[in-house]
Amino acid sequence: MEWIKGKILLMTMALTVIFGVGFTGEVLALSPEVEELKRMLRQVMEENRRLAERVSELERRLAAYERERSPVAETAATGAERPWYERVEVGLSVAGLVQGVVGVDREAANLHAHGGREPAGNIGPVITDEDKAYGAAAVDLELSAEFSERDRAYVLLEMGSGKNPDSEVPSFSGIVDEALSMVPVETEDGDVRVSEAWYEREWAFGSGRFRFRFGKIDITTEVDQNAYANDENGQFMSPVFVNNAAVEWASYSFGMVASYETERWALTLGYEDADSSWDNLFDYPFLVGQLAVSTEFLGRPGNYRFYVWYQGEKHLEWDELEDYFASGGARSPENDKAAWGFGLSFDQEVAEGVGVFLRYGWRGGDLAGYWNGDLTDLDFSYGFEQAASAGISVSGRLWGREGDELGLGVAWFGISDDYEDYWEAKGVYAARLGFDPHMHRHEARDEWHLEVYYRLKAAEHLALTPDLQYTWNPAGLRDDGFWVFTLRGVWEY
Repeated sequence: MEWIKGKILLMTMALTVIFGVGFTGEVLALSPEVEELKRMLRQVMEENRRLAERVSELERRLAAYERERSPVAETAATGAERPWYERVEVGLSVAGLVQGVVGVDREAANLHAHGGREPAGNIGPVITDEDKAYGAAAVDLELSAEFSERDRAYVLLEMGSGKNPDSEVPSFSGIVDEALSMVPVETEDGDVRVSEAWYEREWAFGSGRFRFRFGKIDITTEVDQNAYANDENGQFMSPVFVNNAAVEWASYSFGMVASYETERWALTLGYEDADSSWDNLFDYPFLVGQLAVSTEFLGRPGNYRFYVWYQGEKHLEWDELEDYFASGGARSPENDKAAWGFGLSFDQEVAEGVGVFLRYGWRGGDLAGYWNGDLTDLDFSYGFEQAASAGISVSGRLWGREGDELGLGVAWFGISDDYEDYWEAKGVYAARLGFDPHMHRHEARDEWHLEVYYRLKAAEHLALTPDLQYTWNPAGLRDDGFWVFTLRGVWEY
C-alpha cells in the first residue's frame, strides 16, 4: 500500500508543477481554460485525500487482523496454546555413497588388526584385497516440536545398510563418518535406531539465556562445532574433519547439557554415559566443558572454541603393557585408567565466500587403548597423543554456483613414543617377538590425511559430491598409503 500512497503524492506534485508554476496571476485569471484546469486539479487532490484515508484504514485493519491471528493472541483469546502437533517440524534426508579404496597394504592392515601378529592361514585376515569397492545408504528422519517459546523436544531416527571400509582398512583418521555410513551401528540392517531423543528448556538470564537439555543426546552437537568441517552429509566425509579425532567421544547415549549463551560468548557443560549401556549411568562418564567466543575479525565472522574433556571408561597404560612384557606375560595389566585431554576448534571467514578452519587435540594419561586380556585384541586407539586438522572452504557463488561448495582439508596424527617402540620392537617390546613366532616388527611414522570434495547442487533438494582422500602411513605404520574415491548423493527435504 505504500506504493499507492507514493503514486498519489507523485501525481499531485506533478499536476501542481504543471499547472501552478510558470504562469503569472493575470494570465491565470483571464484564461477560462486555466480556471477549468485548476478546478480539475482541486477535484483530483480531493480524490487523492479520500484514497489516502482509505489506504490508512486498510492498513489499520490488516495490522489488527494479524494481531488477532497471531499465536499469542489466539492463546490469550482461547486460554490455551495451539496443540503441540500443529507445531511439529519434520525433516527427511536420504544419503547414499559408493567408494573405491585403492592401494591398501594388506599385510600392514592385517598386522595392525592383530596387534602385530600375522594371521594364521585364512583365519583372521580383515582384508584380502588391495583394491575394493564399498557402498552404503542411510535414512534420517528428524522430528522437532516447540511446546512454548522456552520448551522444545527433538527426535532423530536413523536407518541404514552397507559396508564401512573403516572396519577393514585401519587408520586414525578414518574414511567415512559412521553417521553417514550407519556402520557400525547397534542394529541390524534395516532396523531403525533412535539416535537422539531429548527435551530442552531455556530461561532468559542477564544479558543472555540459559539452556538445559537431557535425554538421549549426541554431545558433539553442543561442543567442537565448526562452520566448515562438521557435517558428513554436506562437507567432509572423513571423521577427522567432522569432529576432533583426539577426543574419545561418547556416542548416542543418556546425557545432559547445560549452556549459558550471550551474543559474543557461550559456556557449555555436558555429561554423557560413555559406554552407552543405560545401566550404571554414572560409572563411566564422559564430561566436557567448552568456552566459545564469537568475533568479527577484520569485519568477518569467526568462532573460537576451547574445551577440556574426561572419559571414565577403563583403558590400558603403556607402562602396564611394558610390565607385561618385562614379566614374560606373568603380570596382567590393571586396565583401569581414565582418559582426558583438551581441544580447540576454530572457524573464520577470511573473504566473501571463503572460510578457513583449524582443530587441535591433545590427550594425556599415557594410554595405549583398550585391553581384553589378549595381545591380539589390543586396539591401539591411543597410538597417537595429538592430532590436528586444517582446511579451507570456498562457496560456489564466487563462480556463479550459489549452492556449490569446494573444500580442502589436511590432518596430522603425532604418534606416541611408546607406540613407535612397540611396532619397532624396541626395549621391553622386543620380548613380543619371542612370545610368538608370528609376531612382526614394523616401522612407525606419523599419519597424514588429505581430503578434497566438491559439492554440486544438482537440484533443489539433491546434492552430489565427488570426494577424494589419500592417507599416508595409515594407523601410524610406515606405508605409501591408499586412495579413496567416493561419490556421495544426499537428498534432503
